[in-house]
Amino acid sequence: MTQEPRHDNKDGRADSPLHKAWASLTTTLGMPLTVALAVGVGMIIVLLAVGLIWYLMPIFGFKNGLTITERKDLVQGLASVVQALAVVLTGTVGLIGLLFTWRNLRQTRESTQRTLELTEQGQITERFTRAIDQLGATDDDGNPRLEVRLGGIYALERIDKESPERAYHSTVMEVLTAYVRENAPWPPKSSNKSPEREFIKPPFIKPPEGDSVSNSSPNVAAEQDEGAEQEVEPTSGTPRTDIQAVLDVLKRREEDRVPKKPRVRLDLRGTDLQGADLRKAYLYDANLGEGNLQKATLAEANLRFANLGGGNLQGALVIGADLQGANLRFADFQGADLRFANLKGADLQGANLRYADLQGARGLTEEQIERTIGSLETKLPEGLNRPQLWSKDLEAQRKIVKERLRGLVF
Repeated sequence: MTQEPRHDNKDGRADSPLHKAWASLTTTLGMPLTVALAVGVGMIIVLLAVGLIWYLMPIFGFKNGLTITERKDLVQGLASVVQALAVVLTGTVGLIGLLFTWRNLRQTRESTQRTLELTEQGQITERFTRAIDQLGATDDDGNPRLEVRLGGIYALERIDKESPERAYHSTVMEVLTAYVRENAPWPPKSSNKSPEREFIKPPFIKPPEGDSVSNSSPNVAAEQDEGAEQEVEPTSGTPRTDIQAVLDVLKRREEDRVPKKPRVRLDLRGTDLQGADLRKAYLYDANLGEGNLQKATLAEANLRFANLGGGNLQGALVIGADLQGANLRFADFQGADLRFANLKGADLQGANLRYADLQGARGLTEEQIERTIGSLETKLPEGLNRPQLWSKDLEAQRKIVKERLRGLVF
């Protein structure tokens, strides 16, 4: 029975205005600052009390005789002090009120910001889901509805660029590159051609007009016949509209404005990009290996450290492209235009450079082309000697390069 009043007393103290004010101050300012403020206010009150007593001692002192005028001056001085204290107290109360108002505004702003972020996140997620559905749109016969798919592709591009700090960048890039791999595979899914490519067996490309076949290798005719049997299965010549749209989005993705965390390596390996327009594309470290880039335009593209190994780049336009450090092993550049390209440190082992134009190529060394296949028609930069290997017929070059690269997987 005796404990209940104590409990009620504690509840009463918790509900008192002083306790609520103390709790609010500690929440706003923190316990150390609140304690320091309380100690400071207490010291000010004590000093004011001592000063007031000292000031009023002449009035209540019995030993000091004061005239009426002196007592009147003291009372007026006391009134001035009280008035000043009232102003200070009012200012203090106003300051505390401002602190509470600032705290409430900050909490309201933070709550509103969180709500907006959650709402925006939900909207982006909904838009992303709708765009993914559009990528798989087909008609009643199962044929792709390109107009709907294009809408999904461009919607994903907007989501990437409008998401806070490009948070959706890596996800969008992975979705789009997966779409290309699925819808433009190389070799085509309908083809019976094995994805395993034989060691550098490109189709024969006729020498430029004016070149005499009889003046080249004595086995050219045999090479022509052999090349005809090895001709790569033809495709449409240019990418489908939706595939080119994805490539355009990749070109416009503004990678330099993307924070490092959401960045992702573009994976376009084993894709059919014949005739694709990738001029000035940022394909740094991209994976384009084992793909078909025949007659594609890669002029001035950034392909530093990219993987093009085993790819078909016959007749590709690679003028001024940056291929520094790129993996070009066993790539087929037959008839490609590589003028003024940067090939510093590029791995060209096993590559086919027959009829390719390498005039003005930067960073290219004799050591890099020592283990490649070429022809007398291959154009090299000034000052670079043609390997003796290139004077031999095609079959002999294959055997020699195979011996030099023995042990490598291709």
